[in-house]
Amino acid sequence: MTDDEVACGTPGYVAPEILRGDKYGCEVDVWSVGVICYILIAGYPPFYDEDQKKLYKKIKEGSYIFHDEYWSNISPEAVDLIKKMLIVNQQQRWTAKQLLQHPWLQKEDKDLSKTDLSGALASLQRFNAKTRLRATADAIILTDRIRRMSAALGLQQIWP
Repeated sequence: MTDDEVACGTPGYVAPEILRGDKYGCEVDVWSVGVICYILIAGYPPFYDEDQKKLYKKIKEGSYIFHDEYWSNISPEAVDLIKKMLIVNQQQRWTAKQLLQHPWLQKEDKDLSKTDLSGALASLQRFNAKTRLRATADAIILTDRIRRMSAALGLQQIWP
């Protein structure tokens, strides 16, 4: 992505080929679904950094980890499915058609219903709480900056 291009969407879900400025197709959706599956299973995103440039670097390198604390009780098939979706090279990334044939998606409902995802839910709640706290802090800092800029420019204050 060049400096004069406008990014849209949620940064943590963007596929590496978009960040590199490569031509892309449906495989970017497979990448995003891989990110979503990772979050739903573990309760936190595979790619995260407060600094967007560092986040994009992690995505372009495909730098993510299956932390034992969250992934030790997850089936190898589920981990493999996510790995097939989060391949940096879009030519090697599995297609949606291939993924539908993956052993984890072919499992019977009764087998899948035995899986306990309560740990993932708790982790997701903690991650969301941290994100909300950070957003609140950023809003307070921005409000203070606007207040100081308004005062420096001699503009009328519109809030107390």
